[in-house]
Amino acid sequence: MTEEPPRNPPPPDIDPEQLRQFQEFQRFQEFQRFQQAQGANQPPSLPPGATPPLGLPSGTTPPGLPPGGSPPQGIPPIAPPPPAPRRRPLWQVLLRSKLVRRLVYLVVVLLVASYFYEQYFGGDDPGDVAQDSGGVENNVIAPPNPYGINGTIGQFYKHVGTGDGGRACAYFKSDGPQKAFAEAFGASDCAAAVTKLKSQVTDVSTYRQLRFPETMVTPPQSGSVEVSSCALEVRSGPKLGKFVLTKQTSGAWAITGYEAEPSCP
Repeated sequence: MTEEPPRNPPPPDIDPEQLRQFQEFQRFQEFQRFQQAQGANQPPSLPPGATPPLGLPSGTTPPGLPPGGSPPQGIPPIAPPPPAPRRRPLWQVLLRSKLVRRLVYLVVVLLVASYFYEQYFGGDDPGDVAQDSGGVENNVIAPPNPYGINGTIGQFYKHVGTGDGGRACAYFKSDGPQKAFAEAFGASDCAAAVTKLKSQVTDVSTYRQLRFPETMVTPPQSGSVEVSSCALEVRSGPKLGKFVLTKQTSGAWAITGYEAEPSCP
């Protein structure tokens, strides 16, 4: 007689993890049935001992699963994308450019050089004489201010320092003051006096940097002013005497009078 196999074979061994997932699936199905029983218009509440899936609203089937399917356990939520890197401002980008920095340095050097050149050597002289418009006697082109290193007296000292008799003597309105200036320094004419005085200037740049007193800052709107070299601070060369300047109809201040000052107190 052959031995018959048992009708009810012993159940296979159940993996604990599979058992846990199966129990979770059963609880999820019970939760869905409980929601349906509560009704569609009332917020669902959880039955005793039931827990909804993490990260999902009540009554929602996880995406990618059929209705009633069990969501995978232990999957962390998807992290948001990292923020885009912040762009640098345009001025920072330009400053990091070697070419831009070199251009900035070049501009600064040129500005500084231009400033010092203007201070010590001057630019185009506004005191040139318009010979074709009446000559020295009637149309003197001079600075619009009698004071300051860029005014008539300051420019006169500068031209004496450089030995430019043509420009220096052009500031005189008439021959009378020119002759008085030449005689004060023992010269035959104004240009010769400038040449003689040039030899006494030891530093042209310092000589033209006159310092005026506080009373010689703002000229009057019209009329005449008197400028005494004794009231000025003159360095590296001789003082040139006392000048009378008169404002012209063009706004220029021309030298209309001169007086020698052999000695200053």
